[in-house]
Amino acid sequence: MTVNPILAFSARRRMRSARTALLLTAYSLAVLIFGLVAAFGGFLKSRITIYTMADGMTGYAAMLAFQFFLLLLVTPAMTAGTISGERERQTMDLLLVTNTGSLRIVLGKLLESLGLMLLLVFATLPAMCLVLITGSLTLAQVLEGLLFLGVVAYAMLSVGMLCSALLRRTVAATVVAYLAVFAIGLVTLLPLIGDLRAAGRLYDDAIYSSYYPGPIAAIGEADASGGIQMTSFILNPALGLISLIASQTGLMRGALGNYSYTMYEMYDYMDFAGMARWSMGFMAAAGTALNLLAACFVRPRKARARKGKRA
Repeated sequence: MTVNPILAFSARRRMRSARTALLLTAYSLAVLIFGLVAAFGGFLKSRITIYTMADGMTGYAAMLAFQFFLLLLVTPAMTAGTISGERERQTMDLLLVTNTGSLRIVLGKLLESLGLMLLLVFATLPAMCLVLITGSLTLAQVLEGLLFLGVVAYAMLSVGMLCSALLRRTVAATVVAYLAVFAIGLVTLLPLIGDLRAAGRLYDDAIYSSYYPGPIAAIGEADASGGIQMTSFILNPALGLISLIASQTGLMRGALGNYSYTMYEMYDYMDFAGMARWSMGFMAAAGTALNLLAACFVRPRKARARKGKRA
């Protein structure tokens, strides 16, 4: 099995750079300091009480959210200039004449950026494991949180890759990539309206069944036993993060209650763990589809037309 030449060259050049080591150090320290400031101040006290367990979960959630928004700010730009940059430097034709397939070019560029982002995310594992001191979470849950961030990075890098393949200028590709991420965040929130209405109907049925037991009560028990899943929490990355934090820590009841009283009442019946896993699966599938689509636009139109005629 041969190594992707684009990936090997780019990864070797990046890992030999001193800026990569400085970036890893700065990123890890930023996450650690943010977690300490946000919630882990209790460790500076002379005694650790039972309330420190809640502080540990709050610090863990804060570091997850902090990294999530950092990834949204950084990752689209990392791949937005990969293909368009080759075109601007007029080196794309050199890659194409080497018989390197479009998909291999996309994968090489993508995996090089993804490798760096995964390295950044998992470099924060020691800081994230501070929560293990309080015993409020397990190592498996911490690793699941980092895996979620890795999938988010993959999806956002894929958006930038598609924009880079579609547009010829890096600046235009970068701007469109950020606009696309913003648009995805808004569009995937639209199903939340229907989800809240459905949850409201379930809540009304539960209230009704408490006064008038019967078939409706049996339906409510079936929904509660299976867990309620909301489409918006699967499609929207930010809501997927909320699902993950809620399933691991149970800290989101108050935040969701401020947004919707119905969601506050239905909190115990929502399958947050299932929604978080479905969210990761959706982002992975969507990212793969975007990369396959980007591979279709790597070659210029004339080159694709000539290749189609030869076929």
